[in-house]
Amino acid sequence: MKTVRLLAVCAILQIAAWAQQSGAGLLEISGDVPHPRSFQEQDWKQLKHTSMSATNAHEKKTATYSGVLLLDLLKEAGVPFGENLRGKGLTICVVISAADGYQVTFSIAELDESIGNLQVLVADTEDGKPLAQASGPLRLVVPADKRPARWVRRVKSIRVVANPSPR
Repeated sequence: MKTVRLLAVCAILQIAAWAQQSGAGLLEISGDVPHPRSFQEQDWKQLKHTSMSATNAHEKKTATYSGVLLLDLLKEAGVPFGENLRGKGLTICVVISAADGYQVTFSIAELDESIGNLQVLVADTEDGKPLAQASGPLRLVVPADKRPARWVRRVKSIRVVANPSPR
């Protein structure tokens, strides 16, 4: 009887988690930003989209991805770039999180056009079609990375961490 109750409680908690996820925005940008953002699907469609061809090492194929540059999303949230990026600003980190909890990090300098100019795309389509459910609705595409460890599937949030303290 206890096992049945425990299973019932687990099922209710899972349903609640799914309901919460479905009500959440498509993408959240938070942390140390002047303008935190929550993008719903209709907001996302209004953003400037870019396409790029990249080889997906996970699937060993080249595809054309379309989406919004990570740099543009960070600019929307008020993160400093260019001549405004100096001093302590160069210690800013960007943490990308997936729906399953997987996380990767970028330094602000590697994304800045005047320093590293790393092109990172938050993609919503592959070869003109919406991403598969296992990868989307949003996926991070990092063509310059030699290993696809930062090609995050099911991207849910971007958190900006300014001036991490030294230990």
